[in-house]
Amino acid sequence: MSRNRRARGDRGAALVEAALITPVFLLLLFGVFEWSYAFLDRLTVKNTSLAAARVASSEGLNGSADYNILQTAKRSSTAMRSGQVQLVVIYKAASSTASVPAGCLTASVTNSCNRYTGADFDRALSQFGCATGAADIAWCPSTRKVAQGGPNGPPDYVGVYVQGLHDNVTGLFGKTMTFKSDTVMRIEPARLG
Repeated sequence: MSRNRRARGDRGAALVEAALITPVFLLLLFGVFEWSYAFLDRLTVKNTSLAAARVASSEGLNGSADYNILQTAKRSSTAMRSGQVQLVVIYKAASSTASVPAGCLTASVTNSCNRYTGADFDRALSQFGCATGAADIAWCPSTRKVAQGGPNGPPDYVGVYVQGLHDNVTGLFGKTMTFKSDTVMRIEPARLG
């Protein structure tokens, strides 16, 4: 008889233990789930900045440079949902360790940077090329220095800043996180003339 009583008492203890452990287990499970998606978006933003900077470095004076950079950013950010890339800034950097100028985060700045939003990924090629009203008019690709020396040299440093928004899936750790990445490379030298 005492054996049956003990078995019934153990069942109650197991239920109490499960009630205490279940919320902690679920919090850990959701935390791993949320962190994994956030890490994916963080890596996507970093890789998008790096891939776009590589294209910026190789494009030089190409009139469609910014268009090609944005198309690369669009392809590189496919791991994120549409609209999560908030900002792409293509800017003239002073050195390889420079960062995006603060003014470029809010608007394009003449002879300094071109600021784009995720909606600009869908612009047509005809909207670029430095003509009046073109998307890339502020820092026109044809004004970028690419020569080893002389008046059109040494090559400029070009930076690509990317900002993406991660929407938290579970909402346990807030609604959103913003990830930013900034990559600077020297434009590849070209022979002119």
